[in-house]
Amino acid sequence: MAKFDLVEGSSSYDPRQPWRDYMCWARLSVRHRPRSARRTTREELMGTTFNLIDDPWIVIRTVDGDSEVVSIRDAFARSADIRRIAGDLPTQDFAVLRILLAILYQVFRERAAEGDRIEVFEGLWESGDLPIDEIDRYLEHWHGRFDLFDETHPFMQVAGLASTTGEAKPLGGILIPDSPGDNSLFTMSRNVRELDYGTAARWLVHCQAYDYDGIKTGISGDPRTKGGRGYPIGIGWTGWLGGLYLEGSNLRETLLLNWSPPDDHDAADRPLWERQPLTPAPRPSIGTAPCGPLDLFTWPVRHIRLIPDGDAVRQVLVGIGEAVPKAWQLRNEPMTAWRLSPTQMVKEKSEGTPLYMPRSHDHSRSMWRGLAALLPDPKPAVDSRIGHPLSYPAQILDTLGHRSEVLPDRMFAVVSVGVEYGANMSSFGEIFTDRVVLHPGIAVAEGNARAAIVEVLDRTDRAVAALASLAGDLAIAGGGDRAPAMTRARERGYAVLDQYFRQWLPMVRTDCDFDDVLNTWYRIGLEVLAQEADALLDQASPRTRAVKIVDGKTISAGQSVNWFHYNVRQHLPYRKDAEEWQ
Repeated sequence: MAKFDLVEGSSSYDPRQPWRDYMCWARLSVRHRPRSARRTTREELMGTTFNLIDDPWIVIRTVDGDSEVVSIRDAFARSADIRRIAGDLPTQDFAVLRILLAILYQVFRERAAEGDRIEVFEGLWESGDLPIDEIDRYLEHWHGRFDLFDETHPFMQVAGLASTTGEAKPLGGILIPDSPGDNSLFTMSRNVRELDYGTAARWLVHCQAYDYDGIKTGISGDPRTKGGRGYPIGIGWTGWLGGLYLEGSNLRETLLLNWSPPDDHDAADRPLWERQPLTPAPRPSIGTAPCGPLDLFTWPVRHIRLIPDGDAVRQVLVGIGEAVPKAWQLRNEPMTAWRLSPTQMVKEKSEGTPLYMPRSHDHSRSMWRGLAALLPDPKPAVDSRIGHPLSYPAQILDTLGHRSEVLPDRMFAVVSVGVEYGANMSSFGEIFTDRVVLHPGIAVAEGNARAAIVEVLDRTDRAVAALASLAGDLAIAGGGDRAPAMTRARERGYAVLDQYFRQWLPMVRTDCDFDDVLNTWYRIGLEVLAQEADALLDQASPRTRAVKIVDGKTISAGQSVNWFHYNVRQHLPYRKDAEEWQ
């Protein structure tokens, strides 16, 4: 059984304990009761309905701190009073947010095409509310497509889907990643036999976004089924992402901040519910490539059918759906950063066309340590062989930089969400999330705020390296191994700096005194790392005081400490005459 570990910043959360702090993840809404002896008849099943526009299924946290479950219509109507989506897992919240964004993209499509994007955003932002009448008209137009059990077009499913054996499977380990089963994340949800419709809807959206790879149920009518099996086509598209989104003070702000349509939005790009109903076979009419963000927000990587029984879902079919050509989505996906992939260029035989893969998160590092790589760069490094940038920032952060003058006095959180899969991506391993609060001016590519952050991060890395070097020297002087000691000291250095950096980062604004703000961080860094150096020296054995010759180099505790203090002051050039940080 796979291990689950939710990683937030530098802290690990025990999934057996209630979620704490601002995360506020709601526990699974599952009910455990003996299965009814009477099976639901076909006539009863045909009358089953659960419409996501009207019926509650999205778990939210209000600005007052209360937990509620709301419908899509209520989520938009009450967006100013909703703090955030707060469901069962951070990955689930990200997937649900993308469903709401797909609706908003379509509602705002004409505005984005006809007006100046910044002016359109400013008008929406300053209005204090979303255009509810326009949203309601859109929802009414497509109302039937949001029914979980519609006879011809069930939401994100295939009507009448059947396996080659005629059997369906129980929920645990198939639809729900944290229930018992070979692909479970953890066992907080035990023996899940049924889900209410709202909970099933959330896990349906999560499955289409993040499902693991591997052999799936063989589907009747799918020509790809062989020997009663559906063979691997890849993980859910969102699972490839180093997912990023911007979070405001309420859901309305969050939705607007993450509305970042491409400049040349393809008219063919539409969400799944606006397309023809899925069938068991692949969709020949749409081809093999998504047309834009709306396709990717709602892409059916699996052919799924939820099977209701009375007032709950007890069985599910999950077969292979539509694969995503993952190396061709740079211009379509706005919620991840990108890296040039020579491997994919060779694999796809792209003939010199640069291909980019989503930049995944490193769950072993706090988000702020990799912030420089996520922000727009005025002079990105270029691959000398093909003359193209080695990386691109997430479109939502690039857009935030362009909107920064509209948001001069605000702070927002950049939230990261990611999944690490198990062997062959055929199971879930870890889900992790982190967030940093910053001023929008940091996302301006040529701005002083971004330059200040990049400089501070570079200097901080070198200062922590000086601490690690001291630990390595002390280990050698004491007769131990250098590498393990350096690794421990480096991890400890970043860990103790973590809380201070998160508190300091919001000080960096476009209108701040950069000399004073940078000097503040240099003082903090010097004090914190000097204390860690003192702790290393206190823990060192007495034999480290003696001078030793190692590889022609003299090493002793006293000499190593002196070199540390000299180096760390070079990297963090604190000026004592500057204003102290309060």
